[in-house]
Amino acid sequence: MSKLQKSAWVNLAGATCSLLIAGLAFAFLTKMNARGIVYVLVWLVIPCVFAPATHVWLRRKSLEAGFDEREKMIYKRAFAWSAWVLMVFLAGICIVPFFLLGGQNVVRVYYLPLIFLSTLFVAQFAHSMAILVQCELEDDHG
Repeated sequence: MSKLQKSAWVNLAGATCSLLIAGLAFAFLTKMNARGIVYVLVWLVIPCVFAPATHVWLRRKSLEAGFDEREKMIYKRAFAWSAWVLMVFLAGICIVPFFLLGGQNVVRVYYLPLIFLSTLFVAQFAHSMAILVQCELEDDHG
């Protein structure tokens, strides 16, 4: 397993854990009808920032420091794929409710953090999966 694949698996696991923690915290805040930036900072932002910051601090190296040319090319293609997936996801999550609900309806406020968290997860998931799929395809073709 290459360094790029290991990094993709770690990013995938970290994004999933962060999403689960933030989702549970968001559900708790919604149930409490929390108002105020302190609750949001403590329960949503800190888990989403703490996991990637810990990962970067433990590595203490640049992400692309040990990559060869093939891995750098895979990384760039994976970023392009994840950008397309994210664009389609955002278009779907923002435009579909407009057509289903109509232009004059109101969307509840608690959907906004859900859209934000799901966008973060989809971007990271698409990037990691694109890396893993490309690495597997290149390994199969030799």
